[in-house]
Amino acid sequence: MDTGNHPSGADPYRRNPYRLHKPLGARHTIAGILTALLLPVMLIGHARANQADPTPTPSPAVAPTQAPRLFDASHINLPPGYKIEVAVAGLSVPTTAIFDGNDLLVAESGWVNTAPARILRIKPDWSMSVVASEGLNSPVTGLLVKDGQIYVSHKGKVSIVGGDGKLTDIVTGLPSNGDHQNNNIVLGPDGKIYLGQGTVTNSGVVGEDSYIFGWLPDHPEAHEVPCKDITLVGQNFETEDPMVKEKPKRLTGAYKPYGQQNKPDEVIKGDPKCGGSIARFNPDGSGYEVVAWGLRNPFGLEFDKSGKLWATYHGADVRGSRNIYNDPDYLVKVEEGAWYGWPDYFEGKPATDPSLKDPAKEQPQFLWKDHPPVARAYAYFRSHAGVNGLVFSPGGEFGFEGDAFIAEFGSFLPVTSGTNVDPAGFRVSRVSTTDASVENFATNQLPGPAYINQGGGFDRPSDLAFAPDSSLYVVDWGASNLGPEGLKLTPLTGAIWRIYKDSQQPVRPEGAYIVQPAPQIPEDQRKAEVRNVPEGYEMLAPQIAIAVVVLLLVIVGAVLLFRRRRAA
Repeated sequence: MDTGNHPSGADPYRRNPYRLHKPLGARHTIAGILTALLLPVMLIGHARANQADPTPTPSPAVAPTQAPRLFDASHINLPPGYKIEVAVAGLSVPTTAIFDGNDLLVAESGWVNTAPARILRIKPDWSMSVVASEGLNSPVTGLLVKDGQIYVSHKGKVSIVGGDGKLTDIVTGLPSNGDHQNNNIVLGPDGKIYLGQGTVTNSGVVGEDSYIFGWLPDHPEAHEVPCKDITLVGQNFETEDPMVKEKPKRLTGAYKPYGQQNKPDEVIKGDPKCGGSIARFNPDGSGYEVVAWGLRNPFGLEFDKSGKLWATYHGADVRGSRNIYNDPDYLVKVEEGAWYGWPDYFEGKPATDPSLKDPAKEQPQFLWKDHPPVARAYAYFRSHAGVNGLVFSPGGEFGFEGDAFIAEFGSFLPVTSGTNVDPAGFRVSRVSTTDASVENFATNQLPGPAYINQGGGFDRPSDLAFAPDSSLYVVDWGASNLGPEGLKLTPLTGAIWRIYKDSQQPVRPEGAYIVQPAPQIPEDQRKAEVRNVPEGYEMLAPQIAIAVVVLLLVIVGAVLLFRRRRAA
């Protein structure tokens, strides 16, 4: 087990690296409160950036001698009888991993030019080889092995990886130039490949948030495409054009490029290559068809033992021209031909429901004139939890046979969820497939990601995979760097954790296997995750900062008063 190096040189948590459910003292309780309060301030204060050089030059790879982040098993709470270790470290923004026999295949996503995208093979003897590194469109989001061939889902396409590492594209033209992209791929019992495809926008309209997310200047033509023909109400949304210095007013309609308007009763033609959908196709890429739609960003896909398809998907964010408030994240049993509500129904409720209204914004209205029946989800998660990878327990020594395990990536404050100071996600959850109950399975002791709370636990769980020995591997995206230019991702901080029963042995008792890194892109050439923050968010920063300072003084005063009374 690799516990890393604590900055102070003496970490009290390390007295028993596998101790679980360690109670938090007053010092840690106050630290947790302050972490939750300061998190939005840190992100608001630093979420400014300019687009970097689109063709950054990687620097030569240097083999690290230790992981560039703290790891400590005792900073993660687990149920009794389970342990956790870091199996692999030194990855750059890994998104997904699968087992090919006993070999572990890992995708480094290449997200926003943090480091080149790669597919790695790590063998049981801890030797590593690069399966593919050329021709991958970042981000890489899904891997699949069928009949000895590796399939990869990467931005806008699905490809087969040849023995020489070269790619053969089998599906292209996917609508992945916006907020979301094509995601996980899985093999169905019918021999077909199933794919989750995210939406271009948050809630159907291209707006200022599309500029904030960095894609609007590069893809001004991008817009939503429905899976079937729809008729629009004709509502248009006014925003200031962030791409023009004078910021003139623009009207933009749903399912239109930025600055183009809707007309009442306008019919938008459907296309199988549509956003917010689950599709399937033959192993050669032919026969592409829609299985279900109306899921905003379906990331995790998996078939259970009975052959039923399940999916996770992200609810809408509190942002953009059409804010949606209180939309949870979802786990669904996918029904053939079903529509799950996006962009007009959320948690089964119409957009006109008062509970979906942002207190600072107008009540959302319907975009569509007519709607098919709304299919309901199986289970719900906190808003902005970021439910990503999905697997079902095979049972055996691990237990919980048939239950779903889900990696919760966590929110990106304040862009996705406004001023929420109680961070959602950053954990692994278990969902009962008999009563739909959702329980924490692996959580950080302090709220939020480890890189914010200075802990040694999870940064951002992204995906999950059960190993042949039934232990659970957790892909951890890694840390983000908050600097003067905005929010950037930190290379080499990604990892893969292994959760196992205490009757099993660790696979890395000597410490995590640290991968040979790809050539790194210099920090000043990395593209920022967030391009700019509108005034609505920026103006909140001093208000929140003042509130935090006042609350801090109250807490300190209460602690001092308590100590004085005890001394008396």
